[in-house]
Amino acid sequence: MIYFIRHGESEANLRHTFSGQQDDCLLTEKGRVQALAEGNKIKELGIKMDLIISSPLKRAQVTAKIVVEAIGYIDEIKIDPRIIEYDMGDMTGTPTFEITSRRMAAAKNAEDTTVFCNRVKSFLDEYKNYNGNILMVCHAGVGRIIETIKTNGDPILFYDLPAYPNAEVIKLDWLK
Repeated sequence: MIYFIRHGESEANLRHTFSGQQDDCLLTEKGRVQALAEGNKIKELGIKMDLIISSPLKRAQVTAKIVVEAIGYIDEIKIDPRIIEYDMGDMTGTPTFEITSRRMAAAKNAEDTTVFCNRVKSFLDEYKNYNGNILMVCHAGVGRIIETIKTNGDPILFYDLPAYPNAEVIKLDWLK
């Protein structure tokens, strides 16, 4: 079973700026508290994680490390670049505002949404039949594209979907 967790609140979340791949910002103190609380929740629910895989970005890796400490996971955290955040191109660092997927995808130097969808789908396809529980620690955009994959939606519209909350575990029990 794959479980998804978005990183805790980041500095970019606090600044209300788009971070994408290029702003490798850290967690805020609130984000650290959120990650610890969710790690404790996983432990209380008795969910044993057999593999933890993180995005290479700091905010996801720090979230993973905090969760690991809370649940007592002793193996190494695996890093997988396929679950790095969507590259927003020249929108990175700009103030957040209501934006459509098409406008996000049209930003100069933004990642092609089909390429983004395919790399996340490649990760899911590789691990969906894993014999054990996996925690993937990544980002809002990855969560949105997962929902797009789930509904067989158009990748160019991924950003129109709501983001998963910071540091909340989502069970991807629909994957077969």
